[in-house]
Amino acid sequence: MRPIKDPGKRPPNRVCARSVLGCKLIDPGRECVIPMRFIPLCVAALLLAGCATMDIGGTPSGGSSPRPKTIVVSDFVFASEVVAVDRGYTARLERKIGTFPTHERKQRTLERVNDEIMASIVVALREAGLEAQPGSEEGLSLNDDVVVVNGRLRPSDPNAKPEQIGFGAGRGGVVADMTLSHLSAGGKKQLASFTAESARKPAVAPASRNAAIILVVGAAGSPTERLSPDVEAQARILGRATAEKIVAFAKEQGWLAKPEAAEAAPDDKPKKLPQAKPEKKPAKPAAQPKD
Repeated sequence: MRPIKDPGKRPPNRVCARSVLGCKLIDPGRECVIPMRFIPLCVAALLLAGCATMDIGGTPSGGSSPRPKTIVVSDFVFASEVVAVDRGYTARLERKIGTFPTHERKQRTLERVNDEIMASIVVALREAGLEAQPGSEEGLSLNDDVVVVNGRLRPSDPNAKPEQIGFGAGRGGVVADMTLSHLSAGGKKQLASFTAESARKPAVAPASRNAAIILVVGAAGSPTERLSPDVEAQARILGRATAEKIVAFAKEQGWLAKPEAAEAAPDDKPKKLPQAKPEKKPAKPAAQPKD
């Protein structure tokens, strides 16, 4: 296994061939299979290029789009500069599933970070009142009526040092270039694109949110072994920032239910209750005649 590379950096004489086994980078005399967990780069490049100049609030037709039945959050494409280093996670994973080759550690950590970001997006969308789930466009049809979220992670500063880019201790500077596409009976329609950046200060997550994220990670097929706190925080912050932009777009499109109107104030002023009359003092007993 090797880290996912951008299409523009693919060595010459290689082709991206789609098969039921995955996306293959084929060299003369050598073949390396990239896991199906990540979107094939040849497909992802087309998705990202199609609406690169579109703002978060814009639609190709200039109008609003109907609320989809669900929002499907797909795996991310990682630029070659973006790496994930979490020795604590790989050590815990090996204790749980057994030893694996050293060269697989970065790939396994990237996959786990991918699922952490994806799960954070799904949970945040659900909290906002939207139906969301992890998945892939490959398993969908035009009759499903869904919005597909695709993303690419890249360095925010192209001049940053390689050891400073990615997820892990001393690393950061990763942004997400996202696209939203609507799949329905009318065909596929690109809705919007935006770039999400991590917030500076992480918010304290409630225990219920942590549990919900772990459930989505498991549903995505990833090990539920948690990342180290610093890596987990980086992934969740970026996922939350991405979800907030999607929620903002959903509000613009009218996908979220409007809050109920406040109850109308009564026309008349509140009536004053009659004051209670003071109780009468008991009459004094009659004086007894003296003997």
